[in-house]
Order: sequence, then structure tokens, then C-alpha cells
Amino acid sequence: MIENKAVATGTSFLGMFFLGIGVAIIGATARGVGYSAAQIGYLVSAQNIGFGVSVLVAGALSDIFSKPKILAVGCATLAVSFAVLYRSDVYAVNMLVMAGTGIGMGAAEAVTDALLMDIHDKNESRYITINHFFVSIGSVVITLYLMFLRMNWKASLTQVAIGLAVLSVVCLLLRPRGKKRGAITASEIIAVLGKNRAIVLLFITASCAIGLGAGSMAMMTTYLSGLRGMSDGIAQIGLALFLIGLAAGRIVLGLLSRHDSLEKTVAVSFGAATVVVGVFFLVPLPVALALPTAFIGGLTVAPLLPLSIALAGLMFRRIAGTAMGVVKVAIPVGGIIVPAVLAFISDTVSFAASLYVFPVIGVIGLIGIVASGATRDDRT
Repeated sequence: MIENKAVATGTSFLGMFFLGIGVAIIGATARGVGYSAAQIGYLVSAQNIGFGVSVLVAGALSDIFSKPKILAVGCATLAVSFAVLYRSDVYAVNMLVMAGTGIGMGAAEAVTDALLMDIHDKNESRYITINHFFVSIGSVVITLYLMFLRMNWKASLTQVAIGLAVLSVVCLLLRPRGKKRGAITASEIIAVLGKNRAIVLLFITASCAIGLGAGSMAMMTTYLSGLRGMSDGIAQIGLALFLIGLAAGRIVLGLLSRHDSLEKTVAVSFGAATVVVGVFFLVPLPVALALPTAFIGGLTVAPLLPLSIALAGLMFRRIAGTAMGVVKVAIPVGGIIVPAVLAFISDTVSFAASLYVFPVIGVIGLIGIVASGATRDDRT
């Protein structure tokens, strides 16, 4: 049995790394497989449905059962899904398999943060933020790896599946020493959540955080090239700078964040993201200002989701897995609703009008985090 805290921490980071591969796998492989844009969209929906259900269920189970074992099941599910993905010519089968990837990803998302909170006595929010940084790393690695393999997705998916199978075995052997929490039942979990509106407000906050990030990534190249008349190359550079800022922000702000100012950090970040992203999309900046602003926008958006998740775990320490699982359902919800709203306004009014959604989202998120009255005492 493995009791080493460093191994358990590294296992959590690797779990999120493979989750990042799952996030990017559709976009990185589906066109090479030959699917249309509509078919790719349905694959994303299937994955999000599996993810949403899994992150909620696995989060609740992690407060009752062994977190490493749940993570092992999630990694094994993801391994099998990657191993059989696109092996069938039947599209419905691949949709079902893609839902399986979402289930595996949801288990990793739900359990790893809660596991880190168990095994580290302080700076939990720092570990959670760094944990989410590995999602970005996984997405970048699989994209570049497929380029290196010249889109040989069969080889890459097989290799990823083998890596996940090994990680699943390691998870089964984990017995990390951590903080002991009193036993809790499902009825007690429901009772605690039922009498606290803070969890609902944090869910709204996390949805806005995802919306700012996902919406910005979806609209950035179209905005720069279509509305501001910049070249496609400049538009791609703008998106790359936003993603670099996103990754850098999660590391830098994750290392600098402190528990005694965590709520203020999220609130200030929401305020900054609202201003920076709003200026980027609503003010006709020249290239020399637009590109640095894209990078700064990524920096300000970076800590919003992981620190909102950390707040949920710290507010509800005894049911941290469930609380963080509820908030993490915002990931597929915000990732679907906000781009859909942007698309609807763009189709019915104008593309320029749809961009006003960004500051509105930021203000709603800021109100949500302030209204939640987040504290770090042990409420449960």
C-alpha cells in the first residue's frame, strides 16, 4: 500500500492531466475521423452529460467511500473509453463511448480536489489551483502530440488508455494519511446543503467563471478577425496569448493565494476580469494593445473557477466532496449555456451586441461571490 503524500498529490495531478486530454480529444480528433461540425457538437453534448452526472455523484460518494478507489474507477472508465473510441463506424456507439469519457473525467474532477484537501493540512486552495493547471497542460499536450503523430489518433488513444490503466492501479494502492473526518450519511449531506444558500450562489459564480473563459475562447478569433479586421494569424496569436495567460494565472495566483483572503481574491479577480474582458471585446483596441489585453484577460479569468471550487470545499469541510461536486456541475452548465446565449444574440441581433454578455456575466459572478458570504469556518 502507498501512504506517501507526495505520490497521492502527484496521482491527483496526473488524474487532472488525463482529464485535460479528454477535454481536448474531441476537437483534436473528430475532424480527422471525418465527423461534421454538427456531429462534433453532439459528441461534446454527450461528454458534458456524462461529466455533469458523474461529477455530482462521484463528489457525493467521495464523502462516504474511499476517494482513491473512486478515482481508480474513474481512470479505468476513461481508459476503456479511450481504448474503444472511434473503433466503431456506428456514430451512436461513439456517442455512447464519449459519454463514458465524460463519466471518467467527472470522477477525476470530483475526487482529486477533495483528496488534496484531505491530505494537505494547509494551503489547500493552492493545491486545487495547481491541480486545475494540469487540465490545461493535458489539453495542450494531446493537441501537440497528435500534430507530431500527424493525427494518428488510434496510436495516441491507445497510449493514453495504457497510461490511464497504470494510473488506475496506482490509485487502488493509495492509502494516503490525511485529516480524519467524522462519518456522515447521505441524509446528513442533503440536510446540510438544503439549509445553505451559499452552495447555490457558488454554483452561479462558477457558472459565470466558466462562461467568461469558454465564451472568450469561443469568440476571440472571430471577434479579432471578423469585427476588428485583423488577420487570421493575429487572431490565432490573440487566442494563444489568452490561453497562455490562463495557464500562467492558475500557477502564479495559485501559489500566491492565501486562505485568509480567498474570498477577496475571487471577488477582485471577478472585478478585474469583468473590466479587462469587457474592454477587450467592447473597445476597438489596436493590435499593440489588443494582444497584451488578451493575455491579461487570461490572467484575470484563470483563478475564478478553481478558487470558487476551493471556497466550496472550505465552507463545507465535512462534505467537501459533495459541495465541490455541486459547484463543478457548473462546468458543463456554464460551458453550454453561455456560448448558446452568445450564439442566440448574435443570430437574432448582431455579433457586436452579443459581446455585451461578457461584462454582464462578470457582474453576476461578482455579486454571487459577495452574496455567498463565504467564510472559512467549518460549517458542517
